Amino acid sequence: MSWDETLKLTQADESEEFKLFEAVVNGDVTVEDAVQWVITTTMDRLEDYGPGGSIEKADAVTFIAIIELAMQIDTTQYGPLVEFLGELKLYNAVDSSTGLILKTQDGSRVWSHLPSLNFWVAEIWTDRMTLLTCRFAEICDPDMEPDQQIRWAKLNIFLAQVTQAAEVEYTSLQVSISDAMDVSHMALCGLRHVFEERIPSEHIASTAGLLGVCYWLICAGDRLWENVLNGRKYNRYDGRPGELYSDRGWKGFERERWDIWVQGLRDAKAACRPGKELVEDLIDRALSKIERVMSNEIPSK
Repeated sequence: MSWDETLKLTQADESEEFKLFEAVVNGDVTVEDAVQWVITTTMDRLEDYGPGGSIEKADAVTFIAIIELAMQIDTTQYGPLVEFLGELKLYNAVDSSTGLILKTQDGSRVWSHLPSLNFWVAEIWTDRMTLLTCRFAEICDPDMEPDQQIRWAKLNIFLAQVTQAAEVEYTSLQVSISDAMDVSHMALCGLRHVFEERIPSEHIASTAGLLGVCYWLICAGDRLWENVLNGRKYNRYDGRPGELYSDRGWKGFERERWDIWVQGLRDAKAACRPGKELVEDLIDRALSKIERVMSNEIPSK
């Protein structure tokens, strides 16, 4: 189901949750009050569903609304939304009749694991990755409508800010994901599609995909570089290399892979044609952030 169809079906952009988040962004409602309202409303909704109702369904509108709002408002207004997620994840949804923590079908806790955030972001990603030709996903289509490119850029800025605000513990053996706000794998997905799928540099320079990865690097470059320094790995699907590097054994944020992404940015800038000054400037900002974060070559302890 496309994101537009999801909005039409749920009417999330006309919901009380959407209005609540607008009020939070405008400073008319505190983050703490918004969190308590969402908790109460979600549990009431679940109870209204009766037998057969699922916590995923009761929780859905909240996260569809917050994601949609993020794609509409100015990016300077994201702070309260990021703060809201940080506050909400401190709570668990508890079944009043059993006292047990409510979980989604995959075992994720609501709300401490923010499963609906990850689910609905993945839904948008899948929608935008739909192949328009045998080679290019929509985000790598230079003919993508300008307003949709802007929405894609905003989504990536929001997710990058959320990820940068997360707390991730690195050890010598593995990465312990102690914060559900970290969605670094979405950055990895974007970087793979833009720089590892045989897409010519001159083509990339006109795509929403390039905008997305630049903003990830600008807004969450510190987190992504820490992932590289600590060799952060993912499952076979999330960590896989793109077609151009299918023979590499990559599983996540390898240093070799990072260097390829950096070169991809440089190649995209070199391929920019007249009239692409804004894209060149964005690439320069991403490269500057890369240079700054790479000044730290010591893995986190």
